[in-house]
Amino acid sequence: MRKLIDAFTLVELLVAVSILVLLTLTVAGLFDAASSATTAGNRHMDADAEARPVLDRLAIDIAQMVKRSDIDYFFKSPANPQVVSGLVPGNDQLAFFSQVAGYYPSTGSQSPVSLVAYRINSDSSSQAYNKAERLGKGLLWNGVSPSSAPIVFLPLQISSIWPASTNSMPDPQNDYEIVGPTVFRLEYYYLLKNGSFSTAPWNTSAGHSSINGFQDVSAVIVAIAAIDKKSSELISSTQLSALAVNMSDYTITMQPGDLLGQWQSAVDANGVTPTIPRVALSAIRFYERYFYLP
Repeated sequence: MRKLIDAFTLVELLVAVSILVLLTLTVAGLFDAASSATTAGNRHMDADAEARPVLDRLAIDIAQMVKRSDIDYFFKSPANPQVVSGLVPGNDQLAFFSQVAGYYPSTGSQSPVSLVAYRINSDSSSQAYNKAERLGKGLLWNGVSPSSAPIVFLPLQISSIWPASTNSMPDPQNDYEIVGPTVFRLEYYYLLKNGSFSTAPWNTSAGHSSINGFQDVSAVIVAIAAIDKKSSELISSTQLSALAVNMSDYTITMQPGDLLGQWQSAVDANGVTPTIPRVALSAIRFYERYFYLP
């Protein structure tokens, strides 16, 4: 009598292999999702790391800003909308005197005041193109040097004494340094002491028409856009500049959150030719901070 031998049938083997394949695909999908989430999280943290030094440095400079009615400021207003020749449409600039240390001349008595300026470099021939720059020009005491200008008082203006701090032209003295290598968009507006938002650093309803030492301003609100270093390699400088132009300026009709919402819509629409890769667009982050004036 022949002994029966237990064994798997072909059908059972096919079922077992199918189950194994399904389990493998499920586990692989879980690992892929976890990897994608980790990668996206790392990109966001890298963008945060790029933006944080810019905002922290701005906080220090604005907190120490010299506020007097007899000195000049270069801040945007309806009279100075910052669309003059040479400036990239959209990106704002600002320049002011602040009681922070700067890069001083090699000789002369150093004062505690520096000329501080911020801009997004718009010179396509520069290595700093589409990068956030900061100027920190240490000033000497008034009258100690005929060649190095000290803090100037009205009617003298910052734009006439230090033109590189108020336009997009290269700085002949190389006082600018890159402070945000992947920060490509800069916009700001004002919170007035009466609680309203404004595109001018004064209260027109009170009959004011000049900055007058920021007497009407409670805070300067700054919004920036940044992308992590790795994702920025997927976008050309021309594409990044075109995207920045599509991201709207602040308007008086906007409510809190509307500006960054429009920026996100511009990124989602991606009306740039050639189209920016979606993986790079997903890495763009927006930040907005209130800098209250002491």
